[in-house]
Amino acid sequence: MRTLVLSLGLLGVALISGCSSTHTVQAPTKLVVDQEYVAAVEAASKRSTTQNRIIWVNPPMEYVADDGAKEPQH
Repeated sequence: MRTLVLSLGLLGVALISGCSSTHTVQAPTKLVVDQEYVAAVEAASKRSTTQNRIIWVNPPMEYVADDGAKEPQH
């Protein structure tokens, strides 16, 4: 009986460890301001009949692939 319980316990541990995910390497990414969305919102604001002034407190961000190149300083 003890051998059966031990065997089932070891089998359970083996099954659980087999279901664990592997660590996959993802391409490096970085967060940048979504310039297309910002431009679209600001263009819509300019077409509006009311006077709107947009101040981006938290600008929309998007993930882009990091190619390792340095960005120009603004």
